[in-house]
Amino acid sequence: AAKFIELDKVILLGVLDTRSSHVEHPELIAQRLLQYVKVLGPGRVVASTDCGFATTGKSAAITEDIVWLKLAALGQGARLVRQRLVDVGTPEPTSLVYSPTGFRVVFVHGAEAEACGATELICELARRSWSFDVLPLGAGAQRGFEQLRFSLDTPMALVALGAQAASMACEVAQLLERDSSISRRPHTIFTFGQHHPGAECLGAAPLEPEAAKAAAAEIQARMQGCMRFDKRQLVPSGSLLSPAKPPAEVDVVVVGAGLLGLYMAVTLTRRGFKVVVLEQRLLIGGIWSMYANSHSQVNSSEGGYSLKDVLGECGANRDHSTAREMITDIAKLAKEVDASTFCGVKVVRIAKHGDGYMTISQTDHAGTHITVSRGVVLAINDRVGIPRQITWAGQEAFTGIVTTGTNDNLAHVDWRGKRVVVVGMGAFAIENTRTALEHGAEHVTVVVRRHGTVCPKIIDYLNFVKPFDSEFQHDTTSNIKQMHQWSALYRKSGATIPECWPE
Repeated sequence: AAKFIELDKVILLGVLDTRSSHVEHPELIAQRLLQYVKVLGPGRVVASTDCGFATTGKSAAITEDIVWLKLAALGQGARLVRQRLVDVGTPEPTSLVYSPTGFRVVFVHGAEAEACGATELICELARRSWSFDVLPLGAGAQRGFEQLRFSLDTPMALVALGAQAASMACEVAQLLERDSSISRRPHTIFTFGQHHPGAECLGAAPLEPEAAKAAAAEIQARMQGCMRFDKRQLVPSGSLLSPAKPPAEVDVVVVGAGLLGLYMAVTLTRRGFKVVVLEQRLLIGGIWSMYANSHSQVNSSEGGYSLKDVLGECGANRDHSTAREMITDIAKLAKEVDASTFCGVKVVRIAKHGDGYMTISQTDHAGTHITVSRGVVLAINDRVGIPRQITWAGQEAFTGIVTTGTNDNLAHVDWRGKRVVVVGMGAFAIENTRTALEHGAEHVTVVVRRHGTVCPKIIDYLNFVKPFDSEFQHDTTSNIKQMHQWSALYRKSGATIPECWPE
């Protein structure tokens, strides 16, 4: 067995008995697979049968229906393993894939659209999009630009039916691209019939209901195809092929492979230091890969999250970047220190060791490790705690949905027409309020113990431009000035002043 491990081979594990007619339970299959995954790593174990189902020409013990039941159990067991590996080190199960967020449809049409009957296409597009706008051909490109100039929140599909409508859609898109004062989500032009530069042609105009349905589905698929993110991309390559074994000596140990930990690792590596990143989960990404929902967005100024300068990319993150955009940037960052990142490693103690430090860690496979270093960076989360489980009186009689608003627990909810109650006023509470309304909820009530504070963006931005002193503290005078402006903005807007604020 030891020699096999060293050979770096992939094993097809026979977890199904092809001679017996009983169907293995998926949990049993998962247990068998996990035993080998812990030794070899997930990239070297494949779920398989122990032989062919027809071991002889006259085999009759395993009928076709049993074969399919066994194979279904095999797939289910493999999926259980996959989910459990993703959930290692998390307080609650999390999603494996970020599902797509919504998109806006802008329908440009003229007399040609009315002649061919666009009602079915309009209805299908409106049903599939978060918002739907119509630009009449007679409005002109400049008016269309003014109407869409501040449509920043979601990617936009400009759907043009007819040659003249396609020309106008292209003109509007050009005006939006020239307007550099605002950072927008991307837009895509879809046309029917003739091809136009910069547009995606979907063929002939959809005249029949089925053709309209297919065209709308194609537009949705193209708009949302790039919005998914499979979290298996967040597993370091070394962790796929063998259990983690941290090095004995480095310059700097970084504990935690979230955004801050990876940023520090990349920065230190570029400056010539030998760095190791230790992460107790099997995935990198921190709270963005653990707690975030598919519809989570950055709720603070982008100055605290933009990685474009580090990644060497032009431009800046758009305001309120989505979870997929954030985790995509984090994954790019992680590639630079992939060989130095060890997942499945739990740090149990850090102690002084001469002029440096001694980091003691543990792994499931190889036990205790000691890494000596000149410095240690603790990039561990101390803000987002473990979700609290609360049971409400009469909850068992409630026929609706009761769940926490993290870890994509609400990813598959159809919000349309629902009345929603959100308990709390933190970041996830506000996020789920927004998500419910974006997806068509009839009404949302937010229940809080005290008035929360809504922070205007300019106030939040000031936190990033104020200088720190040697103790990493802000000047108290500037804090008072900032609070004064915050209070003035509340009063000018007519909002209720939180009772915790000073007079």
